[in-house]
Amino acid sequence: MSDVAVHVFMLAYNVEPYLAQAIEGVLAQQTDFPVQLFIGEDCSTDSTPAIARAYADKYPERIAFLPSERNLGITANTARMLPYCTAKYLAVCDGDDAWIDPLKLQKQVDFLEAHPEYGVSYSDVKVISESGVPLDAPDYSSLRENYAEGDIFTHLLTGNFINNSTAVVRRDLLRDFHIDPERSYSICDYFMWLHVAARAKVHFLPEQTTAYRWHMTNVTQSAEKARNNQKKYQSILGDVLLDFARQNRRPLSPSQKTILFRKTLSALYRAPRARLWQRLHLLPLLFRYLPI
Repeated sequence: MSDVAVHVFMLAYNVEPYLAQAIEGVLAQQTDFPVQLFIGEDCSTDSTPAIARAYADKYPERIAFLPSERNLGITANTARMLPYCTAKYLAVCDGDDAWIDPLKLQKQVDFLEAHPEYGVSYSDVKVISESGVPLDAPDYSSLRENYAEGDIFTHLLTGNFINNSTAVVRRDLLRDFHIDPERSYSICDYFMWLHVAARAKVHFLPEQTTAYRWHMTNVTQSAEKARNNQKKYQSILGDVLLDFARQNRRPLSPSQKTILFRKTLSALYRAPRARLWQRLHLLPLLFRYLPI
């Protein structure tokens, strides 16, 4: 495993109460390969920059502190950080979450090394409150019912169930992945997993390796976020379907064809009129995916 290494990127904006725990979770990883953490600080107004800088000064060979000159938002900050992460594997841990299994990375990388047909590994989470108390979050319990692995692109098309802070992905699968840096949406991670799932299988580790922090703003801002994210999803759905059609060489089941047929119809109906070329390329897919 001499070429194996993991670069972890951590977005951080106003996460003063949580950042140290997130960083310590990365430092606590027990691996037989090098791990380096890149902290993408986004012009926080609290002590987040000072905490990140102090850790980077203490562990200069393991942590890189990369502050932004202006506040970018989640999507643009993700686009800024990805080029720094060039190792064979990329892992993500958001600045308000924390890895709670010291063998998390080792388990996931071992699996990916042994199974080259898999492109990403994700796991279950322990949901916690802002103060760190374990929560029984009904919304997340229903999300768990969608966990799946293998050839899951069509299943993933129906909604994201891969928690960003649990994922380890092969970096080379993201070479042609593009992020639109606009602020209006916050699901660039979902588009990343669709991109990977169009090219490789997905692995699920049935363990709670990560503490996922459930903020009250997750609830109070959910309606507006959902509208913006759905609008963005519909605007790029055609591109996602065309990308899958180019990449996929695997046989499709009747249920997978049904999902693809319905999503293609939706993309044709909602595609901007200015993108006539996209409509022309999507039309043949209806016949390819026509349920029989």
